[in-house]
Amino acid sequence: MSWNDPDREDTTIYKVVVNHEEQYSIWPEYKENPLGWKDVGKVGQKPECLAYIKEVWTDMRPLSLRKKMEEMAKNPPPPPPPPDPNRPREKSLVDRLCEGDHPVEAGLRPEKTVKLFKDAIDRGYVHVKFTDTKGGTELGVRLDRDLCDFTKADFENGTGDVHVEGGLTLDYVKVRCVADINLGSLEGRGHLVKVEASGN
Repeated sequence: MSWNDPDREDTTIYKVVVNHEEQYSIWPEYKENPLGWKDVGKVGQKPECLAYIKEVWTDMRPLSLRKKMEEMAKNPPPPPPPPDPNRPREKSLVDRLCEGDHPVEAGLRPEKTVKLFKDAIDRGYVHVKFTDTKGGTELGVRLDRDLCDFTKADFENGTGDVHVEGGLTLDYVKVRCVADINLGSLEGRGHLVKVEASGN
């Protein structure tokens, strides 16, 4: 039987060592302890040392974790304060866009041109982008031609203003988008109106 035979009995004498986190291991008795480990006073062959560790190491959690959990059990953190009933609730996006007029622009791709805007109007579906929200809010609006006004617009020369109105659903709320857009800049002012609130 050679020294490298896996079936050869291990006659090495080990010592049980422990670190500052009270985690146990074994180490050959003739070697210096690895950094951060110290003897616990138990020496013997591997099975004997492992049996000792199994007996004394009943909690595998590191000491620092155990102390932290014990401290939390003794002094649990205070519960979060109840919500302040007097604190005003943050307004929804719909509510914010329903209050007053906001800067808007025609949402057009791949470029902002009067021709593309006119094509969208002819299709009865335009994109209006509210630019004063975080990242901008672009809405697809199905035009209600009875409420739109294009009489002040000169699409040929890209001048004048258009008044567009149409319905959509934003955040599960049915709304009407109302906007006046200048053809020279393709920008203007607009707002939303809740359909339920308006009775339409």
